[in-house]
Amino acid sequence: MIEFAKKKNVKVVSLAIAAIFVIGAFAIAVKGAGLTGSAGDANNSAIGKVNYNALVAAAPGMDEVRTKLQQVSEDGKKEYEEKSKDMSDEDKQKLYTDIQKRIMNEQEAAIEPLKKQVDDAIVSVSKTKGLAVVVSDKTVVYGGTDVTQDVLAALKKKK
Repeated sequence: MIEFAKKKNVKVVSLAIAAIFVIGAFAIAVKGAGLTGSAGDANNSAIGKVNYNALVAAAPGMDEVRTKLQQVSEDGKKEYEEKSKDMSDEDKQKLYTDIQKRIMNEQEAAIEPLKKQVDDAIVSVSKTKGLAVVVSDKTVVYGGTDVTQDVLAALKKKK
């Protein structure tokens, strides 16, 4: 009976120590992250946010990319119409899939340099403003410094 009580006491003490450790670690993390500040501190954080899609859409060279991709799409449609005239439904589906894959690959290849420009501008602005992290504004519920306009200005300056 005494052995059982000792084992139970050891478990209780171990759980209490673990709980104190977890609470202490949480308190340190909250203090380190600056989550204990007032609402006014939310805009002075080391976290930035951007509307990434708007930045890519406004990146220099996007109009040319849109024109190119429109032409690629039209060429793909013409190719499908010409080649699929005498094909079976299965062959038509395969041709359609192949053309779609090619269009998607060309789209990715055309947009990738623009994304690189945007990423470089984000890094530049974040260093200038002393931001440790920049995330998409769609993932932010509260706080963070919106640097979308600053990044847009940096993109236009590099133009």
